[in-house]
Amino acid sequence: MPAPIDDIVHGVPPVVISNTTTLVNRTGSWKYIRPIYRDRVAPCNEGCPVGIDIEGYMNLLREDRVEEACDLLLRENPMPAVTGRVCYHPCESACNRRSFDEPVSIHAVERMLGDRVLDRPVEAIPHVQKETVAVVGSGPAGLGCAYHLVRLGYAVTVLEAASEPGGILRLGIPDYRLPKDVLAREIDRIRNLGVEIRCDTRVGKDFPWEDLDSFDAVFVGPGAHRSRPLGVEGEEGPGVLSGLAFLHEVNFGARPDLGKNVVVVGGGNTAMDCARTALRLGAKALVLYRRTRAEMPAIDEEVREAEAEEVAFQFLAAPVGVRRENGKLLGLECTRMRLGEPDESGRRRPVPVPDSEFFVPADTVLCAVGESLDPDALPEGLGNGWGVETDAFGASTRPRFFAGGDVLDGPRTVAHALGAGKRAALGIDRLFREKRGETVREAIPESLRYGRLGNLSATRWREDDPIPRVGAANEVVPYEDLNIEHFDHAPMHGDRLRVPELRRTGFDEVSRGLGTETALEEARRCFNCGVCNQCELCLIFCPDVAISRNEDGHGFVIDYEHCKGCGLCNAECPRGAMTMTREGL
Repeated sequence: MPAPIDDIVHGVPPVVISNTTTLVNRTGSWKYIRPIYRDRVAPCNEGCPVGIDIEGYMNLLREDRVEEACDLLLRENPMPAVTGRVCYHPCESACNRRSFDEPVSIHAVERMLGDRVLDRPVEAIPHVQKETVAVVGSGPAGLGCAYHLVRLGYAVTVLEAASEPGGILRLGIPDYRLPKDVLAREIDRIRNLGVEIRCDTRVGKDFPWEDLDSFDAVFVGPGAHRSRPLGVEGEEGPGVLSGLAFLHEVNFGARPDLGKNVVVVGGGNTAMDCARTALRLGAKALVLYRRTRAEMPAIDEEVREAEAEEVAFQFLAAPVGVRRENGKLLGLECTRMRLGEPDESGRRRPVPVPDSEFFVPADTVLCAVGESLDPDALPEGLGNGWGVETDAFGASTRPRFFAGGDVLDGPRTVAHALGAGKRAALGIDRLFREKRGETVREAIPESLRYGRLGNLSATRWREDDPIPRVGAANEVVPYEDLNIEHFDHAPMHGDRLRVPELRRTGFDEVSRGLGTETALEEARRCFNCGVCNQCELCLIFCPDVAISRNEDGHGFVIDYEHCKGCGLCNAECPRGAMTMTREGL
């Protein structure tokens, strides 16, 4: 005769023991709500103007699948070694981890992957489609469009006015931010895929606009390479230079004598590049900006690095005239400013303070108050004084003509230009498919975007996503939907920067990025918001043992006949990858 339960398990009160399996009691019939797995959108993905599946490659890196992470990144971004260096990384501003400790250093991880890709061999992609496309301009918008088109099987010819390709990447960004050998290797990769690039070919001069009729579609992506004038008396004359023209000259190897004191007028990235370049040429640099530090449009890291290099700043000040003596520049007549009501940009408008004039001495003045398009950069009838109006697929009002980059009314960043080039490439593919009689999307469905704001996904367009998706929902996961009790605090691995004293002595790259192992550690800080990464917490915490691993190894299966709908799995999910829904919905 078996011993009583109390004799076997001392101190445990009597419990009910079933003499058969509990599976006969289908407790799932009690519930009125049920949990479901539903992949949602990480905020970094929505915040990326290029349209990269950031969370996806971070999750692959968490599993040490580095080459697959490279492949996923290259599906959307043709130049990751470039964007890892010069993108203003709005993905990090959107990162949920920012509310927990510090955001994931996404740009540094992307740079590591991009540098790794530079060493990969590249095979040409066959031109399996009969249509041909001309791309005017080899900046990030043009190269982005060409890259995605050639991956779709089209023959693409890029027409570039300069002697070397790259647009603003080559002409306007100094070596200390973007080494020219890195840019050259990125462009070589795009060339080797099968893109033809013709330099010293200015469309409208060396290559008539009419000759573009031989192509089935045209993408127009000229950069805004003309500096706006200061608009003050006396600026025409020696010593007052265009900031962009100055950067172009230096980027092609010139080392002009700027004198002892250089004043840079402006507060954007061009102004920061001008000031930091002037330092490296042996001058003292002062940035004159009409608003405050908080309103500066320049990338915050660029401003901080300029400050560390001892660039001086004078805020709430604007030039009103140029002073010369016997034709020689003496400096700028300036006035103090105050901030008034917000203008159309949303920033408070600077207003001159009466009787507050003062003088700033200068041997050279660099104008960096904005850039505009060259009027000859567009064919007659395409666009207006400011640029080109396009639809969501980059199509202009002129048949067969698409546009992107600086010709659009929006942020002028490398990331936005790459995203615009991709949109136009998908729009051109859509045009050709329609002409072939294939079914095409009349408008952009939610499924092509990440969230409401995210750029288009070429992977979703081709419908060949290598990552299995579970009940995908195009909604962004807020921080409040995460269960942060399952995460540990860990500091961000920031860029390794050369010391300021050494930076200003030459044009060597300032940031050394992250080593592979450190970048992988940083990738593991990612929350993987909104996506099941098989952490198994739902399985562990389910009181009904109603969750099991899927047979194919991806995700989990819920046994709804025994799930009571308690919601514990949903509550414990660290990433917001589950949701509770009413029965029958």
